[in-house]
Amino acid sequence: MADTLNPLLGSLAKDPKATEDFSKEVEELLSRVDTMATAGRLEEAIELLLGLEKKTRQASDGISTSKLVCKICKMYFDAKEWTKLKENIITLPKKRGQLKRSTTDMVHLAMSWLDGLDKEKRLDLINTLNEVTEGKIFVEVEKARLTQMLAKMKEEEGKIDEAASLVQEVESFGAMERREKTEYILNQMRLVLAKKDFVRTQIISKKINPKLLESEDFQDLKIQYFEFMIRYWLHEKKFLDVAKCTLAIFNTPSVKEDEAKWKEALTSYCIFLVLSPYDNEHDDMLHKLDTMEGKKLEKIPVYKNLINIFMKKAIVNWSLADEAELKRHSVFQESPHEGAEERWQLLRKRVVQHNIKVISEFYEQIHTKRLCELVGLGDKETEEELSELVCSKFVYARIDRPAGTIKFGKKQTYIDRLNGWSDSITKMLDLVENTSHLIQKEQMIHAARAKLKGKK
Repeated sequence: MADTLNPLLGSLAKDPKATEDFSKEVEELLSRVDTMATAGRLEEAIELLLGLEKKTRQASDGISTSKLVCKICKMYFDAKEWTKLKENIITLPKKRGQLKRSTTDMVHLAMSWLDGLDKEKRLDLINTLNEVTEGKIFVEVEKARLTQMLAKMKEEEGKIDEAASLVQEVESFGAMERREKTEYILNQMRLVLAKKDFVRTQIISKKINPKLLESEDFQDLKIQYFEFMIRYWLHEKKFLDVAKCTLAIFNTPSVKEDEAKWKEALTSYCIFLVLSPYDNEHDDMLHKLDTMEGKKLEKIPVYKNLINIFMKKAIVNWSLADEAELKRHSVFQESPHEGAEERWQLLRKRVVQHNIKVISEFYEQIHTKRLCELVGLGDKETEEELSELVCSKFVYARIDRPAGTIKFGKKQTYIDRLNGWSDSITKMLDLVENTSHLIQKEQMIHAARAKLKGKK
């Protein structure tokens, strides 16, 4: 029996912190108590173990104390004395001067039994162990694992809110191995998203360092993390951030090796990028995509054409030529993300805004009716789209409703006018100086020729 406990208890060497070594006495007693338990003298055997446990604990013999504490729990577990097992799991760590090692090993031993128990007993033992680990930093990892087990049971019962609340209770798990820690945080994100607690999702997401996800052994977790962030940013309707997340997934080596996966990621990136509001960063990302991923874009011509629409200075008619294929993309389907029809209408809106932007670069002034004809909208809708572009400072325009005209171009301030006048004067003076120089040069040439003729 002692051999089965060795993996949990560690080395049999003497504890360097112990004031007295009880290893010999412990081994002798452990061999005796099994025989006593078989003979029906369980309580007598436990009393002997508790008596020696007190001595080893007071002598700070961590290895021996750990063996005895685990043996007590193991004997009650084998005898199916469930009530007494729970009592001892709670009382043994509370004994005066109890050693951290013995508590940790006891918790490890009890956790190893969980998979073999029925649902009711598993829940009972988890709650007991949670009580033992509460507030003890040296078993914070075990506390986190127990909480996760309990949350999983609640989730299986359909109690998502309770499961999410449970995993959020554990805030400190610094001793956890980095992959396990990341998986725990991702599970927190998954549950709060299922609960539709988007504020908490953003707070939890900041616990993960994106640089950590770039490690080769974290590729699956990186994809999972950015998929959760896509759900968050879609709820916030920040499509540029959604595009950045899809780009991060696309740049994952495991995704690039699978053609189906990188096509899905790249096409999603193209769509979310064109759905983003116009600004300088959006424009920069469009041009970088065309230069950096040109070869891959050739394999998805429909989406390459979509990107080219927003890069060329040309008016585009709605409906789009590839509308049917675009609508079949998952971005414009209700599953996995809601709001597909809203995103399709937003694409139409971005095409209209692109047309207005193109027109503003070719016209200084245009009649409102003519602008409506070019973009294919009514007066009110055209004015709304133009106003949105003006508010985002991507287009400068002034609407004269009585005259029915729109004037494009930024209104000059007095400083701009003064700078313009100064530049014009400088250019004029440069021309005068250059002309004067040319005239003097011409005069000198004529004078030299006249002198040569006089000598002849």
